[in-house]
Amino acid sequence: MNYQDYLFVGVDTHKNQHTAVVINCFHQKLGVVETHNNPSNFDELIKELETLTPNQETLVFGLEDTQGLGRSLAQWLIKRDYQVKEVNPALTKRERQHSPNPDKSDQVDGEAIANVLLAQWDKLPTIHEDGNHKAIKQLNNHLRGLVKQRTQIKNQLHNLIHQQYPNYEKFFSNPFKVKTALAFWKKFPHPNKLKHYGEKRLQKFLKKQTKNISNDKASKILSLVDKDQEQDVSVRARNKLIVMLIEQLRLINQQLEKIKTELQEAVDNSPYQLTTMPGISYNLAAQFIAEIGNISRFNSANQLARYSGLAPTEHSSGKSSHTSRKKYGCRNLNNAFYMLALQQISTTRNGKPKNPVAYNYYQKKLAEGKYGKSALVCLQRRLVDIIFAMMRDKTAYKLPETPDYDVLNKAG
Repeated sequence: MNYQDYLFVGVDTHKNQHTAVVINCFHQKLGVVETHNNPSNFDELIKELETLTPNQETLVFGLEDTQGLGRSLAQWLIKRDYQVKEVNPALTKRERQHSPNPDKSDQVDGEAIANVLLAQWDKLPTIHEDGNHKAIKQLNNHLRGLVKQRTQIKNQLHNLIHQQYPNYEKFFSNPFKVKTALAFWKKFPHPNKLKHYGEKRLQKFLKKQTKNISNDKASKILSLVDKDQEQDVSVRARNKLIVMLIEQLRLINQQLEKIKTELQEAVDNSPYQLTTMPGISYNLAAQFIAEIGNISRFNSANQLARYSGLAPTEHSSGKSSHTSRKKYGCRNLNNAFYMLALQQISTTRNGKPKNPVAYNYYQKKLAEGKYGKSALVCLQRRLVDIIFAMMRDKTAYKLPETPDYDVLNKAG
């Protein structure tokens, strides 16, 4: 690539307006163009940018938010054969911090994006058009949002029900997940509601929710409650809140099941066979696909590791040298590799490793003197190689017969 034949456009994307800053290969700022975030305005954007190309240089683009606010522009550019690179916001922030101009504005951000685009052209992932990936991204984001809402509701229920039933956690194995528990809290938000229920009547109610419930469940619950507690205004308010929150929780659980079904279908329609690897559920596969996108935008596993925040950074001064990992990468993708690593070193109920090769590799790192966290990071880095190979070759995972973990790098 002859950099003098190109102009580098950094675009700071927003809901209503984008700001594009153009620099040449010498990092010289040539101009700024603003446009509304509307495809009908993008033709005019290109025309204004082309006035800044005196020698007919080719325009290349760098955008931070290619799956959110900048998606419409990114896809519009791709359809017209422009090269578009995804710039990690952490790199932009670091570039801006190193700039002599400490201010933060759309133009400053756009120039920082353009400088990162030029300086790290070969390392930045290229954006490609992929409708199914966008569907997985949207479904995955919605799934995460629902899970967050569910956690908030469970925390509220924990606080409210604990005030009514101090020993409530002894009633059910999972007080906010099993069907019987939710039905119980809704019907009996306060012990006083159990006043006219004996063991047989309560057991009948519980059996109606779940037939395989233990025969002594009713007696156990009744032995832990004081049915004669009085209800004041605050108690009655909590009763109403508990019922409302239970209804919300049930609705979110129903929505989650629908989203998971949609996600499974979308993952099956993708060209990747990630679920063939032990420890990768459809939800985790969706997270990998959503954050990685088209694997061809990464030239190597090292580039994917850097994007994931799992590539070591060297620090040296004189004879002293050490490596560390900075939190510059995609945190959602980093978390996905972390969850996968935990699955890989976990064991079944009979103590057998789910992935003996990964487990042995982890134990080897511990034997070398690494702490658990460091050993897990090493495993995460090796898993990057595997996921990259599987997605690049679009093949299924096969557990190596040899105990040598390096064979896993040839997975797929």
